[in-house]
Amino acid sequence: MRPVQPVRKSSLYYMGTEEFKLDSLQSIELSADHVSIFGFVMQESLKVTLESESRRRSGKVWSGELFFIPPHCQCTIENRGAAASQVIIIRFEWDWSRLSIPAPSARPFRPSDEFHLYSFRMPQIRHWIQDFMSDCGDDEPVLFYQLQSHLYAMVSSLMTYIQKPGAVDDVLTDYVEQTKRYMLEHYNTPMDIEEIARLSGVSPNRFYQSFRRHTGLTPHKFMTTIRLNASLCLLANTPSSVMEVAHSVGYSDELYFSRVFKKHMGMSPTEYAACAKIRIANLSPVFQGDLSVLGITPKLTLRRGWSDHPEKYLHQIESCRPELIFCSPVPEDLYRRLCKIAPVVMLHWKGMSWKERLLKISGILGLSTVAERWLAYFDMKVENAKFHIRRQLGDEPFLLVGSFEEQFRVFGMQHKKMRDLFYDELQVTPPAQANKVNFHEVMTLGEVASLDCNNVLFLVPSTASDDYCAKLEEEWRRLKRNGKKKHCLFIRYVEPLLYNPSMHESLLDQTVNQLLLTSGK
Repeated sequence: MRPVQPVRKSSLYYMGTEEFKLDSLQSIELSADHVSIFGFVMQESLKVTLESESRRRSGKVWSGELFFIPPHCQCTIENRGAAASQVIIIRFEWDWSRLSIPAPSARPFRPSDEFHLYSFRMPQIRHWIQDFMSDCGDDEPVLFYQLQSHLYAMVSSLMTYIQKPGAVDDVLTDYVEQTKRYMLEHYNTPMDIEEIARLSGVSPNRFYQSFRRHTGLTPHKFMTTIRLNASLCLLANTPSSVMEVAHSVGYSDELYFSRVFKKHMGMSPTEYAACAKIRIANLSPVFQGDLSVLGITPKLTLRRGWSDHPEKYLHQIESCRPELIFCSPVPEDLYRRLCKIAPVVMLHWKGMSWKERLLKISGILGLSTVAERWLAYFDMKVENAKFHIRRQLGDEPFLLVGSFEEQFRVFGMQHKKMRDLFYDELQVTPPAQANKVNFHEVMTLGEVASLDCNNVLFLVPSTASDDYCAKLEEEWRRLKRNGKKKHCLFIRYVEPLLYNPSMHESLLDQTVNQLLLTSGK
């Protein structure tokens, strides 16, 4: 008989639990020192940033997710949302020397080490969190060993997540998203994209491929696009010189900036400014999205319905001293009164696509090449989004459902605004019921679920909480208990949901982000 081996001492040792409540825009800083930490987000979402020596990783952690803070790290947890959030911090010692598996870190991280922000889910975690929160620091052996048991299960799930196929891709996706945000916030400063690629933890070629899958553009093209878009707004809406604009958007050489601008826009910065510096009164909010992608901010934009009480607004229109007025169809007498103020462009926009309207408006302003450049980049992003849709959704039919205050709106193939992007551009497969429908308004999710389609793409306002979306998904899956696989995606939009280029670009970006977010789950 083989002798019984002595049981090893515990490699994990629970140390304590803390609860933090973070109001909007509030943050906390934690130091892991020699201990390890699990964090659990109770509600909403939080931005978590890990720092160690020269390494830095950050990402969004959603409600119901655990995240891991390794030893010898500084951690910043921020609530960037509008609603209050709550995070539970569980500290423990992890003796790596007693484990036969590779340790994420048995010492402070160095640049050559793997350094990632890992977040994952466990079905039973909310019940366990209540056990951790009941720890008042008293020596209760039963509770202590119960928490030790939970802790081992949590570490097991962490190691399973780290070692599963695709986990590195998930982390790389987080890094790409972080890089994208960094570029958007710091486009006006010098940026070494090769160094950013090196710090990704993978080969530069793999980073570039991942970035392109995420944005539809290479990092260099993405940065150029951001800088040129910013330059349009400055050239059109400020008295800044070309040299000042070049420096403001990150180009130290005015001549190089001018060459890049003309290559992409089809006209020089000076020529663009001459066309774009026009005082516009925009009397239809839908045109705001057309003008914004051309870099133009109108001197006045009125809300929908102003023409019902025109006397209240005519003086306001005249006071802004417009050189050109854009409006939707208005009565003949009102049109004549507007013409006395300035030349009027009245667009019957409901009879044309948003792309046709953008080209029409840009042609009137002498900025056709600027619009064509924007549409070319939009088409590149569409192709990228179609790749993700084919890979993850295949030919599965999807209902397109708008979630409003107290009702739902099912969009069909006859609804031009939504059909153009999701069913035509992105080639999402419509369910059979959608073919002859414009939109169908219902009061309950049960009425939506009664339609013969397991998959749903919810359009929700950007103000909707993460908890609201989680409950909506839970209810959808409960209502669709038919044993078949279900997809439930959420695309956020900034209200109002208008039929214009900037809204379509925003929905496109949100769709790709959502597909990337759910690809590993």
